[in-house]
Amino acid sequence: MGASLVGGGLVLAALVVGGGYWALDGGLYGCTRADRRLQQPVTAEVRALGAPQGAHSDGEPYAGCDDDDRFAYYGQGYDEPARRADVVAHYRAAAARNGWQPAPPDPDEPAWRTDPGGERIGLCFTKQVDGTTAHLAVGWAYAGGRGYTVEVRASRTGGAWCA
Repeated sequence: MGASLVGGGLVLAALVVGGGYWALDGGLYGCTRADRRLQQPVTAEVRALGAPQGAHSDGEPYAGCDDDDRFAYYGQGYDEPARRADVVAHYRAAAARNGWQPAPPDPDEPAWRTDPGGERIGLCFTKQVDGTTAHLAVGWAYAGGRGYTVEVRASRTGGAWCA
């Protein structure tokens, strides 16, 4: 009887410690350490792409881990050079050089790729980064705004997609 009681106490203690670790590492909500460790690789991916001639960053980059969907992200906004076609050409070439593949269009959301006039407002690529699928998005401002953003998202435990 004493051995059973000790064994049961050890199992209970293991469950409490294991559950506490699980809860602190994201548990049911929030990014896990594995998700947060993707921050450095996604940052390097955006920086490796560079920017087209005439584009200037519009401020500090943004980075973090989205607790709702559990993905690490890194992005940078840019003032758009004179021609959007130059931006598209730059990122298509830079993505290909760095191993990114164009993502097939999402049939449920085709509208985000062009504005009402038919002009492209987003590019999406995928690549394996640190053992998981990452998503590279180049997106333009809506409603006549100027500028664009470049962002990479990746996740080990949640979902990531092109912004």
